[in-house]
Amino acid sequence: MKKTFLFSKENKKLISILNPIKLQTHTQFVGGCVRKALEGKITTDIDLATVYKPEQVKKILLKNNYKVLDLAIKYGSITTFSKNYRYEITSLRKDLKTDGRHTEIQLTSDWFEDSLRRDFTINAIYCDKFGKIYDPANGVEDLKNKKINFIGSPD
Repeated sequence: MKKTFLFSKENKKLISILNPIKLQTHTQFVGGCVRKALEGKITTDIDLATVYKPEQVKKILLKNNYKVLDLAIKYGSITTFSKNYRYEITSLRKDLKTDGRHTEIQLTSDWFEDSLRRDFTINAIYCDKFGKIYDPANGVEDLKNKKINFIGSPD
């Protein structure tokens, strides 16, 4: 991916903190922010997916002087902020059971499993710290063709 707002100084700082080993990917941009970047648009709402457990994310953020909101920690999500962005950092998850309103989840380390629980193919596009796209649901193609496709059954 060409350099976009995803690679602003603030975003690069956070993604580097959450990817401490140079050649390994622990955390990636995902969802609407990647979609907007591919469309040449901008957003201040950044979603990140990570192999870290929420408690680990919280510890890493606090150690690096980020403010943390952990209201959704039981769902695997931590929120933090920079001057210009709001970040939702969510651990990779898979659905165990769902009843339409509530979903029982399990944390995973599998990016593909995480992609299966997203709503649309265009929201299951990941982008790593190097700008490399991981697109397990072919969302980039759907985005180019202006198509909205559900992942799995829309029920």
